[in-house]
This record gives sequence, structure tokens and C-alpha cells, in this order.
Amino acid sequence: MSSSRSHRLHTAWQRRRGDDRGVVAGSDILIFGVLAFVMGSLLIINVWAVIDTAFATSAASRESARIFVESDDEGAAVANAERRAQEVMAGYGKSDGPVVAMAFAGFERCEVVTVTVSYDVPLVQLPIFGSFGSLTTIDSSHSERVDAYRSGEFEGECDL
Repeated sequence: MSSSRSHRLHTAWQRRRGDDRGVVAGSDILIFGVLAFVMGSLLIINVWAVIDTAFATSAASRESARIFVESDDEGAAVANAERRAQEVMAGYGKSDGPVVAMAFAGFERCEVVTVTVSYDVPLVQLPIFGSFGSLTTIDSSHSERVDAYRSGEFEGECDL
């Protein structure tokens, strides 16, 4: 009697073990779940890359404008501003060439100088493989006024 019962249990176990209902659908969902997780992670990383680049370009344009208005002459001002933008962007880990544009009427007291820093955000950036494509370009501008009292007394007026 015990051998007959064990034979029936063994046969039932084989039937259950051999039954593959639901296995295919479960593996498909698992694959799509992993794919959705990876795509969501890349999306969050790219959104953060855009925010980080906006912070970096804002800081670079602000520092470049400040260096520009504190320089001694126009040639030194342009060179110092471009160098400072490169240094600030490198500090944020973006050393592969921001574009620096400066707009000014002349290097005179009270003139307004506007510095714009642009940087291309890569579409996908992976640590080992590098970056691919271009998602968008982030631009930041900052304006400063050349100091009216930079080298002694100033008898004119600044139009504020």
C-alpha cells in the first residue's frame, strides 16, 4: 500500500513539475520590467545632466563677467574671461569645450558687459563608453558693469 501511494505521489509530482503554464508570460514581464527600469534610470540621469550643466554654465558666465570687468585692458579682459569660463566648467567636470561669447560696446567705465556661456549636453553619457549624440544646448548669460571707480576718481555719470 505504501509503494502504491508513493507511486501516485511521484506521478502527481511529475505532472506538476512538467506543467509550464504561466512561465512564458512571467519571463516576458520580467524582461520588460528590467527594460523599463534601465530606460527610467537613463532618463533620470539625463535630466540631472541638464540641470548640472545649467548650474555650470550659470556659474561660468557669472565668473567670466566678473573677471572681465575687473581686468586692466580689453585684450586681457577677453583672455581672462575665456580662461575663467574654462576653469569653472572644468571644475564641474565639463572640460570638453564650452563656447564663450562676450557682448560689449567698449572697455570703458560704466559699460555693460554680457558674457554668454553655451555647452552641449550629450544625449547619453556612460562612464566607460563616453558620451553619444547631443540632447540640447544650455546657454547662460550674466551682465556686469565696468566699475566707474576702477582707477581713481570718475567725474562722469553712469546711466543706471
